[in-house]
Amino acid sequence: MTLDDASRDRLGALPTANIGDAMERLFVMEAPIKSVWPGARMVGPAFCVLTAPGDNKAIHSAIDEAAAGDVIVVAAGGYADRALIGELMAGRAAARGLAGMVIDGAVRDAQDIGAMRFPVFARGITPAGPYRNGPGRQQIPVAIGGVAVCPGDVVVGDDDGVVVIRRQELDAVLARAEAKHAAEATQRAEIGV
Repeated sequence: MTLDDASRDRLGALPTANIGDAMERLFVMEAPIKSVWPGARMVGPAFCVLTAPGDNKAIHSAIDEAAAGDVIVVAAGGYADRALIGELMAGRAAARGLAGMVIDGAVRDAQDIGAMRFPVFARGITPAGPYRNGPGRQQIPVAIGGVAVCPGDVVVGDDDGVVVIRRQELDAVLARAEAKHAAEATQRAEIGV
């Protein structure tokens, strides 16, 4: 199942909490992977990158190769002492029409990334810059934040965190998440919230 515009819009209207519940709370990334700025939301198919901790060479080429609407998902071993991207790389990704980035590592220039409103989710923030030596791989299955992510899986992020939907399960998960969201709306109305 591919992510069409209608499915992207429907997912964009749902909290990640409802989507995670619809997947029996599986495929929810670890809590430390958070939005770099409040209010960030993203939905898109995963463009997977595996890189050495602290090295961003493979991310540079991923920004050039990913399609508009993709979410670049970077497995970097959770190493948070060197930022893998900053304002300039986020700006390039935004200019190419990417939907966002998830970094299992650190980023920098958080205030500038927030000002451009480009969704970036990361394990941490540091001013220390990266190496650019390689190696790296693209479009292979990766593990990030305790979740296996395959190229083309659907990645959704909001202030609560990041969830991953297997592409072959998209329709079923979307239907369950919308039902959960509607049930919670009814509960909120009943208690006056």
